[in-house]
Amino acid sequence: MRKLTLALAIAVLALTSGFGTTVETVNGAAHQAKVVIVVGATQGTTSSYRSDADQTAAVFARYTTNIVKVYSPNATWANVQAAAKGANVLVYLGHGSGFPNPYVKKLQPNGDNGMGLNATAGAGDSNTKYYGENYMAQLALAPNAIVLLNHLCYASGDNEWGAGKPTLAEAKTRIDGYASGFLRGGARAVIAEGTNDLSYYIDSLFTSHRSIDQIWRSSPASNGHYSSWASSRNTGFTSAMDPSLDRPARDGDVYYRSMVSIPDTTSDAIVTSMVTPLVSKAGRYVAMVPTRVVDTRTASPGPAGTVHANGPYLFPIAGKAGIPVNAIAITANVTVVGASAGFVYLGPSVHGVPSSSTINFPGGDDRANGVTVALSPDGSVSAYYGGHRGKYVNLIIDVTGYFLEGSSGAGYVAFGPRRIQDTRAGTGQIGLNGAFLQGKPRQIKVAGVGGLPSLGIVAITGNLTIAGPTGKGFVYLGPANPGSSQPVSSTINFPVADTRANNVVLQVAKDGTLWADYWTSSSNANNNVNLILDVSGYFTASGGSAFHTIEPARLLDSRNGTGGISHALVAGTPFTLQASGRGGVPSGAVAIAANLAEVPTGRGGFAAVGPTINANTPFSNLNFPGNDVRANGVTTPLGPKGTLQLVFGASSGSAHLILDVSGYYGP
Repeated sequence: MRKLTLALAIAVLALTSGFGTTVETVNGAAHQAKVVIVVGATQGTTSSYRSDADQTAAVFARYTTNIVKVYSPNATWANVQAAAKGANVLVYLGHGSGFPNPYVKKLQPNGDNGMGLNATAGAGDSNTKYYGENYMAQLALAPNAIVLLNHLCYASGDNEWGAGKPTLAEAKTRIDGYASGFLRGGARAVIAEGTNDLSYYIDSLFTSHRSIDQIWRSSPASNGHYSSWASSRNTGFTSAMDPSLDRPARDGDVYYRSMVSIPDTTSDAIVTSMVTPLVSKAGRYVAMVPTRVVDTRTASPGPAGTVHANGPYLFPIAGKAGIPVNAIAITANVTVVGASAGFVYLGPSVHGVPSSSTINFPGGDDRANGVTVALSPDGSVSAYYGGHRGKYVNLIIDVTGYFLEGSSGAGYVAFGPRRIQDTRAGTGQIGLNGAFLQGKPRQIKVAGVGGLPSLGIVAITGNLTIAGPTGKGFVYLGPANPGSSQPVSSTINFPVADTRANNVVLQVAKDGTLWADYWTSSSNANNNVNLILDVSGYFTASGGSAFHTIEPARLLDSRNGTGGISHALVAGTPFTLQASGRGGVPSGAVAIAANLAEVPTGRGGFAAVGPTINANTPFSNLNFPGNDVRANGVTTPLGPKGTLQLVFGASSGSAHLILDVSGYYGP
């Protein structure tokens, strides 16, 4: 399947007699550009590919000694993934597996648009297994990395050798698709050269100090027939082709040169970028209408493609959808859809298996969590799905605001937490009375309510809880009235009859209000849900505290003693946690952004966290049944000595609580 015949497989480079070992590091040196060269399993032509790869490595050796070779018969996915982490340049020679192709009628993201590798190590060059774009998205390349695909079918738009010329539409679809997984894995440029060697690109990357677009267009292999378009699969990237119209192959094919990139990415940025640790920065808040920046179910916003279990994924955020390139952190609503059981971690970077989680879920449940998360130095966030091998989820990220370093923007003021809205009938009713009907948006008064100031509120932090929905669906909460149309973003997703909470950081309309709307896929106009809103702080244009980014750290885990408690919290008994002085939170911090998770011991209830708390606290952060692990973001003020109190609320029983901090507010 999708095999390269000898005519296309033999490289233009002169053949030499080298043979690569499993994963060979050639005098790896720190602070040098890391190059990884992969040779896949290509049956009888594999030996020529190994020779080509050795010749390519010799050119790279003029500029760096940090060269890693992963060659068939030992080019398994595990070896390739381990080698590729942090690579500035990734070269692949082997079988192409693009789409559309003659073998299947729809894209197979686990097998298409990737590498043909060894199914098992040491079993020869014919045990080929295709690893598609969902695997390439787990490569964890260095920021601004480049991928060079050499002698592949499909990658540059071409057919398999001898199959004739594809249509222009087919070629463009292949080019966009083949790059998509590598871009999700950290690359900023993917160049496919079907028939030409790579020496020119190697020399140019290390000596030319030009943009990748200038380098590609100036290649001696140029045909001079350039065309470009906005990539259909990779939002923010430009695709380009250079067909050999004047010198077609013997079968008439012309599509042997392509590139998908951010065109102004420079060669200096590619070969000098490194995965660097997060350096804490302080910034103030700029609120925005909830805006979808990632939806892996679709091509727009991109990048499309499910998140596969047990590997890191990188999603560019800064520079998209009005978010500045110098943003240091975002507030967002993260939703998992079509999930198999497990957890998702979201943070500025992923190193191995994360020690904390952002959202936990059983199979088949769509869940959301509001987060405040630092961006990596290159403006991206990393995601990791912890689940069973071969499983996957779809991920949606709706950004509600961002933080900019410096004095511009709004500052945070700790408040409460305090309940300002509860539609449930009875003594607890606050604000709007009566459940929300589906498709009937209503306005919620915020400014001047419950002790909040009547003027100057730019945005709020808090917790939205839904109770007793009669239909599966979602609730939108934001500054704009969605009217009669279905909202384009969601704040919380839920099944029938559940009580569920989600952290929110939301822009408030200029008149001091928010709009809420409930939607289901049902035509039953009587579907309804109760809404509860608790506020834990607000942002104001003058004064207030800055947000400080830190790497996520665990402050509490009652299962193992982290935080000073090594047993489940007994219902109704508050536990005091020292937050400042731990996990990067200094003394003087006024509030933290964190993620609260519970592990029930058989009884459902709620969990609440705040500066002071008791069993009858009039707010909550987390609601759960007795057999479900749940997580929710929190923004909570700290007590005068940098402490927090947490409580498990139920008539009896106990539950374990876990708290991971992701940033703090302070001077």
